[in-house]
Amino acid sequence: MSHPVDDQLQSLATEVRDLTVPPAAEIRARGNRRARRQLAAVTTAAGAVAVVTAGVAFAWPQQQPAPPSITPAASSSLTCVTTLPDAPADVRVQVNGAAGIAAETATELRARSFTVVGTTAISGPAGKTGFGPRTTLYYGPRSIGTATLLRAAVHGEVDMRFEPHRDDDTIELVLGREFTRLATTTELNQAMAAIGEPTAPPGC
Repeated sequence: MSHPVDDQLQSLATEVRDLTVPPAAEIRARGNRRARRQLAAVTTAAGAVAVVTAGVAFAWPQQQPAPPSITPAASSSLTCVTTLPDAPADVRVQVNGAAGIAAETATELRARSFTVVGTTAISGPAGKTGFGPRTTLYYGPRSIGTATLLRAAVHGEVDMRFEPHRDDDTIELVLGREFTRLATTTELNQAMAAIGEPTAPPGC
């Protein structure tokens, strides 16, 4: 009568006796290589998440081009200036808004060293010649960087309207009905840190 269990135990004992155990240093080296591979995989995944997060953080402000008045072929040759200004004095602003609000805002911008070239009291329906609920910045290819700084100086929601046909560096700040105030110095610095480097709108 055979004894399967005894035979299996004897075979296992033989295998264990003939088993070659590698040195402890080699075992540790294998473990270190495995740990490095796992760390590399985790680092790669974390890097991908960081890239996605950075893309979200620097997507503000959104560039909303105005209805084009030139052909796409002409817009491709635009010379666009995305460099941030050295100082607020380099930002030329035309302030438009309800009577009283426009003049007061212009005074506050001048106190912050912005260059205000003029003010206009406007009324009527929302649009370029009137004002709606939201504040709007109208700017051209030469004032992308300066418009970014001016946008950071305005508290609250602001629409960015890129006008590719505008050939000067003046920015039109149209104060909406929801406008309440300019940003504080701290708020402006925080906004600029979140924006990062300005990006050119389509057509540049």
